[in-house]
Amino acid sequence: MDSYILTYSLINGVLVGAMLGGIALGLSLIFGVLRIINFAHGSFMMLAMYISFWLQHITGIDPYISILIAAPLMFALGYAVQAVIISPLIRRESTRVVEPVSALLLTAGVYILIDNMALMFFGPNVRTTTSMIEQTTIMVGGFPINTLRLISAVAACAMAGGLAFWLSHTDTGRAIRATALNRDAAAMSGVNVPHIYNLTFGLGCATVGVMGCLIAPFIPITPNVGLAFGIKSFIVVVLGGIGSIAGSLVGGIVIGVFESVAAQFVTTPAAAIFSLLLFILILLVRPSGLMGKK
Repeated sequence: MDSYILTYSLINGVLVGAMLGGIALGLSLIFGVLRIINFAHGSFMMLAMYISFWLQHITGIDPYISILIAAPLMFALGYAVQAVIISPLIRRESTRVVEPVSALLLTAGVYILIDNMALMFFGPNVRTTTSMIEQTTIMVGGFPINTLRLISAVAACAMAGGLAFWLSHTDTGRAIRATALNRDAAAMSGVNVPHIYNLTFGLGCATVGVMGCLIAPFIPITPNVGLAFGIKSFIVVVLGGIGSIAGSLVGGIVIGVFESVAAQFVTTPAAAIFSLLLFILILLVRPSGLMGKK
């Protein structure tokens, strides 16, 4: 393999990895604060993609503009799911960490409900959206770059940076970080922990809703599109470091680059399998993840 193909694979891997990191961002936030696995994470992304499609189909709104509608809707839905379904479980827990199997079963139930309702209402047919920004390629340093993938990657990095800034420089953000460290100590300091949990879950769903609208113009929309992204998001979060915003991007880029380069030597499914082996090897060396605290 010559240097041009290798370099192009690296660039493409970074773009795909940044996109994966953006999708995993909300899952990392929820996992880091609530200590639960949101198995329905990909389903919220799928719903945002359908919202993007139907808004364009009915009103002609561009998928990127639909973010202004889809993100608040995903926030409200996530807030409601946490407040109504998951919060009663947390209230029954006397320890700081929620029993993972119970929370996993709850979010798995939400995943099954959302995906099957999407199948019932929208059908199994593949849907597509188009943006006013033409899906073409631009030459960057002699390498052709897909414009829509570039937009999604840049937006994911910007969203991660904005979220990190908000968590560090606002009272609510600092309350979220305090709750992530120790919810009992945060509660004794006057933090409304149940509200912070609801807010965090809603915020995590809103971020994946943003990414759903960003990738809708170049990813086919089906009721089960969120499952693969949800699984890959979990791998990215654990690899990068649970609760680390930068870790989500780093983990996504590592997976994206590895799969992109490996696909030049083996088939794409085989490259995905090898990326899982890389994931296992890295965790054996660094169980806390690449950016996680030891």
